[in-house]
Amino acid sequence: MFDESVREELEELASYFPIDKPLYAVGGCVRDYLRGKEFYDVDLSGGMKPEELIELLDKTPFGVVSASPRLGTVIIKGKNTYEYTAFRIDSYPAGSGIHTPTNVQFTQDLTVDAKRRDFKCNAIYYNIRERQIIDPLGGIEDIKQGILSTTISPDVVLSQDGLRILRLARFVSKLGYEIEEHTYDSAKRLAGRLREISVERIREELNRILEGDHCYKALCLMRDIGVLSIILPELAQNDGVKQKEQYHKYDVLEHTFRVVEACPPKVRLAGLFHDIAKGKCQARDGNMYFHNIEGAQMTRDIMTRLKYPTRQIERTSRMVEWHMFDVNGNTKESKCRRFIANNLDIFDDILALFEADSIGTGYFDGSRTADKLRKVYAEMIEEKVPISIKELAVDGNDLKALGFDGKAIGQILNEIWDLALRGCVANKKDALLDVVKRMIKRYR
Repeated sequence: MFDESVREELEELASYFPIDKPLYAVGGCVRDYLRGKEFYDVDLSGGMKPEELIELLDKTPFGVVSASPRLGTVIIKGKNTYEYTAFRIDSYPAGSGIHTPTNVQFTQDLTVDAKRRDFKCNAIYYNIRERQIIDPLGGIEDIKQGILSTTISPDVVLSQDGLRILRLARFVSKLGYEIEEHTYDSAKRLAGRLREISVERIREELNRILEGDHCYKALCLMRDIGVLSIILPELAQNDGVKQKEQYHKYDVLEHTFRVVEACPPKVRLAGLFHDIAKGKCQARDGNMYFHNIEGAQMTRDIMTRLKYPTRQIERTSRMVEWHMFDVNGNTKESKCRRFIANNLDIFDDILALFEADSIGTGYFDGSRTADKLRKVYAEMIEEKVPISIKELAVDGNDLKALGFDGKAIGQILNEIWDLALRGCVANKKDALLDVVKRMIKRYR
């Protein structure tokens, strides 16, 4: 089941556990093994309480670090690191929708522990010592049928922990499974529980949803059960907003979902937000002109609300702002060169967004803009033009030697960089200084 080195280590670890309280792998690693998929993280569980486990593993090659004693969670460190959680029963305040149980009782009953988990496919256990799969709730059958159903009543599972409604979408994105009918109905009815979940947890689940191979299906689920209008109301505003049929087969929201699907995972957040302002602009102005500018600010506002890192906010909003660059294919090569130089840090990602945006129209399988910019960039590399001012063959000291000072130095460097970038002058010191000398009268 496991990689050979991990298997040997886990079997050694399991050998320290008593026969009546064996060690189990549980959750995603077991589920993905049964699906024939690779897995990387191994979560462990068993009837040993944290304090018992610490004593048990004392003077063994394994170290134990307490992570959340109240929840029965510890970190076991060997050559690899594993999270262990004791079998437990969780209690939540009635209808609270909060993520963390307020009362925890430890148990030795595997089936009881399985019932406190979210979905049956995540409640399958593997006895490491015996090399035996244990499926107390029928999770294997759900995997065979490709469905997601809750371990107990969906109303109970989803109302206990509102985040599980987003986890449902996450597993749809990862697995591509269908939602069992009663689970779907409960998720739709209880979507409002997400208002009680912290923005940080919502952000993390959204990130995971966008990473999945079936993110389009998950986004459609989020729209259909009302989740999108709760966590991203600005995006939901685009549902049903029509676009010109000669350019788009789909309304704005459907187009957005298809763009996200066509993006590589690290570009999908920009894909999600790239047209977010279209509905707002249409309602306010009667058109969608400059939706990229409005959208960049909306992106900054939303990502700030969800507490994304500042660098990621800046990067994503820039892609939203520039996703309409050269949309008509008429931009001069000189401006294309400047665009490439100014956005080299996001160049590959924004080309991927251009291509996904074209695919998402329903009419194209690529982007003329992306092809054009790749060609221009290749020419720039061949010509060895300076991509930044720092790559110029002259610097401020050279200009000072000619008698320039203050703001003039920065202005001149920017001007000759633009000339070199466009191929109007070779990036060689003598050639650049000749140009500078012709500027003396302008700057004196």
